[in-house]
Amino acid sequence: MGRFFKRKHTDPKKELQVLLGDYEPRKFPAVVMDVLKMLRDPDTETSKIAEKIQLDLGMSIKILRLINSAGYGMATEVSNLHDAVTLLGRSRLESMLLSYAVSTTLPDNLGCMEISRFWLASARRACLAKHIAQHLHAATQAESFTASLIQDLALPLISDLKGQDYNSLIELWHAGEDTDIDGLERERFSYDHPTIGALLAETWGLPKYLVDAIAGHHDLSEESSAEPAVRLVSLVRYFDEEDGLDRLTRTAESNFGLGQGLMNEMISLSFDEADKFANSFK
Repeated sequence: MGRFFKRKHTDPKKELQVLLGDYEPRKFPAVVMDVLKMLRDPDTETSKIAEKIQLDLGMSIKILRLINSAGYGMATEVSNLHDAVTLLGRSRLESMLLSYAVSTTLPDNLGCMEISRFWLASARRACLAKHIAQHLHAATQAESFTASLIQDLALPLISDLKGQDYNSLIELWHAGEDTDIDGLERERFSYDHPTIGALLAETWGLPKYLVDAIAGHHDLSEESSAEPAVRLVSLVRYFDEEDGLDRLTRTAESNFGLGQGLMNEMISLSFDEADKFANSFK
């Protein structure tokens, strides 16, 4: 099932301390956790959820930008949160809230790449996972979108912690088409970003499907805890639009029967969507 599920500790905070030492990750926004609890309570009226979000002006503005971006596929522009909560539904609203929260929790700058490059690749994974999920497991499109958007949430944290040592590792990863970043991380640091990301998500109280998806997103086997769409898009890299796509299309065809023509069509469509969606994180 993967390294995360074989860990010795049961307290994610303690395990993070064991792995990261004195490094202190940012805390997840408390207001987001409050709204997520309201979303998961079927007795909470949508008007109350909208009112809670509106109490935080910065979050309200960012969420409206996210809602009206290409990633969430709204047919018409949404101008107020009450309409947004009604139109999106609870599952997509949860996805959007988590996207916002993670974007505000990660370090502002990366030593290993421009932060805009990080969010563009993340947006491409999310949009592509949504299209792949439609063919492989349609009921999980929203979940696959969210999990793929934040699957690398620990990468900026490790970059911040390890500095130049991690920069050189990222360069080494991009130098080899079939090289896996999590393997390089384990060799150099004795942990990998899927494990750190899953522990963070567990510490923040995120849904179990997200914890499992983050933990297993680089495991391409059937034993992975992540959905196929989430695993496939983990092959999208950062430094060039073509990075990882050959391996992605080969794996999609050999493992899941998705032909190269279909994959190229989905990649083109999702990357166009992602270029607009990524601007929402600026």
